[in-house]
Amino acid sequence: MSRAESVAVKRREPRAARWSRARHRAPARTDAGPRRGWKRHLEGWEPGLVAVFIAGAAVTLAVPRAVEPAELPLPLVDARAITRARDADVTRAREAEQLGLDAEVRELGSAIRAFGVVDADADHTEAELLAARKRVLDAVGPALAQGDEAVLRLRAYQMSSFIREVRRFEATGEESDELRDLGGNFLGLLRRSGWLGRATARPRGEARRVAMDGTVLGVLFKKRWGAIVGVQRAPFGVSLDEERALFRFLLSHPVGAARGAQDLAAPPAQQTAARLEPASEPTPRSPAAALRAADAQRAEEQYRLKKIDELAALDPSYPRHLARGVALYRLRKFAQSAEAFRSHLEQHPDGAHTLRAQNYLRAAVERARDEQL
Repeated sequence: MSRAESVAVKRREPRAARWSRARHRAPARTDAGPRRGWKRHLEGWEPGLVAVFIAGAAVTLAVPRAVEPAELPLPLVDARAITRARDADVTRAREAEQLGLDAEVRELGSAIRAFGVVDADADHTEAELLAARKRVLDAVGPALAQGDEAVLRLRAYQMSSFIREVRRFEATGEESDELRDLGGNFLGLLRRSGWLGRATARPRGEARRVAMDGTVLGVLFKKRWGAIVGVQRAPFGVSLDEERALFRFLLSHPVGAARGAQDLAAPPAQQTAARLEPASEPTPRSPAAALRAADAQRAEEQYRLKKIDELAALDPSYPRHLARGVALYRLRKFAQSAEAFRSHLEQHPDGAHTLRAQNYLRAAVERARDEQL
């Protein structure tokens, strides 16, 4: 074969064949033996570094340190228990609507509505309220003679109507006769307590967004209904989880703070002047406003202290001393706060809130010591 033919054959040879022959001629080197030199000291360093990091983080988290008590423990609510209670009330309300109620039970319902009308009237007298209550009490016996379940259906039906009218008020801003009949001066309670807010879509409109959800509305209705009727025994009382849901709301929306916030509102003349004046640099808050804000915060925490004790009397599992320590710290009663945290740790040395209580205790002790210097 001539030199030219040999070159032509190589040109016609497939590229894959040339690559295969090249691999056979020059096999890749492999280093199956152990690493040599300084690199062998770094073998497996990644898992070791992760283990050291985790151990260090665990030690850091487990060591108590001074932390400002900012989080108030709220009662834990069993959502399944709340759902069961709600479903039972929905079923009873449907039965009352579909099957009707006995005449004696309807008379009790009418008496409750009449009481609500008097209660909603800002000008009612004590005698009028007592007379309306007497009518309710006179109707209770004959109604209960029809069975507890019959009266429970009445309560469930009225509660459903009440919640519906509350939502209608939120949508329209109008208080219906039905809402006054079933809730009395409920809107007055919301306004006094600061539980009405403005929706984000209407920042300048009338405050009519109710702060509480349907569960809390239902619990409030049941408790008021039971107080008017004078029947608190089972099965008319509210469950422990319903109480927890109510206290969870009350601790998150204390009445004292709402009143303080209302006191801080500027008079209408000042609001008008503020709108007419051109924008300017913000100025420090006046001493009088600062005092009112401090008074509002004190009222808020005093209210919380009261509700904490009430909740602990109903629910022994609630961390009363831990919650009191947080409220007392906010009241700047640091020595009493530290004592409350110590009491919690004595009762729960290894509980779910132990590390938090230890951190809060260190902060309270430090602040109490600083005050003595």
